Amino acid sequence: MAREKPLDLAVAQAWLAAWGESDIFSDAAVHHLQSLIADTHCLVVITLGMGRDVRSLVFRRVKRVLEADHGPGTSSSPMFETWAHSVSLARSMFVSPVAPVAPAVGQLWHQTGVKSERAPVVILQQQGEAAKSGRVLRWDGADWVVAGSVSDSPIITKQGTQACDFQEALAVAHGHAKWFDCEFIYTFDGSTWGNA
Repeated sequence: MAREKPLDLAVAQAWLAAWGESDIFSDAAVHHLQSLIADTHCLVVITLGMGRDVRSLVFRRVKRVLEADHGPGTSSSPMFETWAHSVSLARSMFVSPVAPVAPAVGQLWHQTGVKSERAPVVILQQQGEAAKSGRVLRWDGADWVVAGSVSDSPIITKQGTQACDFQEALAVAHGHAKWFDCEFIYTFDGSTWGNA
């Protein structure tokens, strides 16, 4: 059962400052908020008092590694690579522009900040979300080899399009937590701000 945990106030403030009142629950704003949360597999509930209406955002973050399929029949074209459908959750993956020091065999590294000449094109349509991708390397004991790519897109359940208070949004998140192996539901209730 997922446990409720307050969203780090610095994260909430940075996100709110960046978006203000403008498109606060838009896809771009949700992606930005997700990028500020370190947990790679969680549920998030944000409730804000938007004028008179209280609105909520509920989404699930699932960061996955889509492994490269280098089996028989894969394309050898340098422009395309075939990728297996699913994969593993990216909970223990090292994320940085520089490689980890003294990695263990099998260590995964999500290399950020580098554009690859052969960047894989990954398109994943799962519950309506478009996946972002990035290169993942695996240490084979002697060198870093391409292991796959990263999919990290929020699965939005409520996007602030209609009135929804914090308790209702939290109930939705707990309902989803029964189906998914999320340890935490991060919460932020700003529904009373500005209403005093």
